[in-house]
Amino acid sequence: MAKETVQAVRKAETSAEKMVKDALIKKEALISEAQNKAKEISNSMLKEAQKNAENDLKEAERRSDLILEKAKEEAEKEVELLTEMAKTKEQGAIDLVISNVV
Repeated sequence: MAKETVQAVRKAETSAEKMVKDALIKKEALISEAQNKAKEISNSMLKEAQKNAENDLKEAERRSDLILEKAKEEAEKEVELLTEMAKTKEQGAIDLVISNVV
């Protein structure tokens, strides 16, 4: 009976050791899988952030181009207006000079 008890204890110890080894292997596998998933998620988030940043930059460039185009158009209109005013004043100056000479 003592022999059977010793064998049962040894069998239990062997089984417990195997369970501990299996648990350690499973732990390492889970940690490795979690690290890989974390890297994938991190890379995915980084790519998405870069894509969003590129889109934001393109949008900013588009808005900048629109603002510059509008400013250019306004400046051209102002130049035309000033040119017309100058022509009007030029004719008045010519008339004034002629009237003073005559």
